[in-house]
Amino acid sequence: MNIQSRIAILGGAQSMLGAHRDDVRLEELVFEAAEAALDDAGVKRSELDTVVLAGSDQMDGRSISSMVTACPAGAYLKDEIRTTIEGSFAAVLACMRILSGEFETALAVTWTKTSESPYDLVSSLSYDPFYQRPIGLSDVIDAAAAVSTYTGSKSTLADAACSVVVKNRSNGEVNPRAFLRYPMARETIDDSPYVAYPIRRAEIPQACDGAVAVLFGSAQRAKAIDHQPVWVDGVGWATGEYGIGVDPPVHMRALRAAAARAYAMAGVVDPSREFNFAEIFDGTPYHEIFAYEALGLTPDGLGPAFILDGASERHGALPVNPSGGLQATNLRFASGMSRILEAYLQLSGRAGPVQVASPRQGIAHGATTYPAQSHAIFVMRNY
Repeated sequence: MNIQSRIAILGGAQSMLGAHRDDVRLEELVFEAAEAALDDAGVKRSELDTVVLAGSDQMDGRSISSMVTACPAGAYLKDEIRTTIEGSFAAVLACMRILSGEFETALAVTWTKTSESPYDLVSSLSYDPFYQRPIGLSDVIDAAAAVSTYTGSKSTLADAACSVVVKNRSNGEVNPRAFLRYPMARETIDDSPYVAYPIRRAEIPQACDGAVAVLFGSAQRAKAIDHQPVWVDGVGWATGEYGIGVDPPVHMRALRAAAARAYAMAGVVDPSREFNFAEIFDGTPYHEIFAYEALGLTPDGLGPAFILDGASERHGALPVNPSGGLQATNLRFASGMSRILEAYLQLSGRAGPVQVASPRQGIAHGATTYPAQSHAIFVMRNY
């Protein structure tokens, strides 16, 4: 990327998390994250050029929900734009605004308050109302049907999925920012009933309420802050075909396309060697396993072996979700932005107990829709 058009992350933060943040209204939740992100960057609201929001009217239970979230996100009397897809796409839009040359600072803010929204019911509305919705489809059932098409050893894949949950919950146990801060034993997972074969109840992380904000800036604006920024060297996004069985997560075609674009922009040739860690979508443990291959962290067909051999452990050859991922902090709509925040903290050397050793370059990944056809990739680096 040309140095004049580089994108910096100047700061970021998340609100307090909770299963039921009924102590605050949605707009207060948004304000918590936005204010903390600006404080983290040492930037005043008056210095903001634009605010980018990611919210869902269906999830928020309001028409044009940004009418009540824009101002607490910092957009009062400011340029503001929004997207209705998962939070990481607000980060994509913020990066595009910086690259346009028209803005030097862009605050991306997203949130989720699933304690006030029947998520399963809302997710079912995305399916065809005549043939698919009446049979009770949800994101988990859709993902389970797709995972069942896996052609390798089913027992090895199930063992690998169990290992992903154990790994990520163990990481989350020591992460002060995580929601579920207690481990999950392998025996507990094996004894857990199936929700939709082969996905077990213990493999589906509990959702929580929270908001996340990340401040992006131009290279020129980065010079004015009093701490070292983290740089976004590459951005890529893609959406696959919708429909059951059309583009199942086993193949992750859209993720491969998004990663290829981000890698080309960042000049990444061999991600398995060039990345020091990865924060990726693990809405189910199977998504993480298939993403290993789609992101080029391991050759095709070796995703299960990658986790079973310990390569993706926090102290392994290439740590994946050292924060605990969604298995520890399932912010639903804001999960992708949470991955960006955790990657930013890693590269800033501020990840605390889950800090990996001397990271130079990492990747953050957000995904959405059922069962994850839309993907956004961020290649991030410190210098």
